[in-house]
Amino acid sequence: MSARFRHRHHPHAGHRIFFGLAVIGIGVLALLDNLNVFDTRLLRSFWPLALVLWGMSRLAWPRHRGSGLFGLILIGTGLVLTAQNLGYVHFHWRDWWPVFIILAGLSILMRGAFPGRSDGHGIQASTTEHGELVDISASFSAVSQRNDAGAFKGGRITSTFGGVELDLTQATLAGSEARLDISARFSGIELRVPRDWQIVIEVASTFGGVEDKTVPPMSAGPRLVLRGDVMFGGIEVKH
Repeated sequence: MSARFRHRHHPHAGHRIFFGLAVIGIGVLALLDNLNVFDTRLLRSFWPLALVLWGMSRLAWPRHRGSGLFGLILIGTGLVLTAQNLGYVHFHWRDWWPVFIILAGLSILMRGAFPGRSDGHGIQASTTEHGELVDISASFSAVSQRNDAGAFKGGRITSTFGGVELDLTQATLAGSEARLDISARFSGIELRVPRDWQIVIEVASTFGGVEDKTVPPMSAGPRLVLRGDVMFGGIEVKH
């Protein structure tokens, strides 16, 4: 990777379409509620349809053998919640929650018995980069990357409904400080850094969190500054 940002992960356009439709739908329902167009509160009743769209996207663009089952779970959950909000069914989660544990176990078994290959739109195999800047984008996907640059300068990570693992334990900072811009929406990000790096966190959090598990070095060393925001997600930094 050169000093200029270079995109290596191109999420499928269909994922963005489904996510955009979900966001637009929620906005439309909220607007109609605010205008009191209908007697019932639409957003409170129909928000589970966002789960249906998410499940449809997993069926249309599967990442592995278990994606189909997970997509069906999302669709079924969304439909049941919508029907319950409308008063058509009375579903007691207290009685049926173990079913979801069973289905999750089946999904894990399918992934282990029938491992799928990465096609560029789902789970990515771990890759090693040598560039001084990282530019990682994960949308409805997972990215695992190791960077061993001898003059690391930072970069950016953007994730929406995804997951990112970035291993910097073999990298060396170009100077005394580098900045990594992070934007996480409904995502989890894990960073691994060398033990002699100081971590400075300047990340705004909304229904999320940032956890620094590193041990500060005994003497002043190079600093990695994390800036950005996380919403409904988490960032974990460790050695």
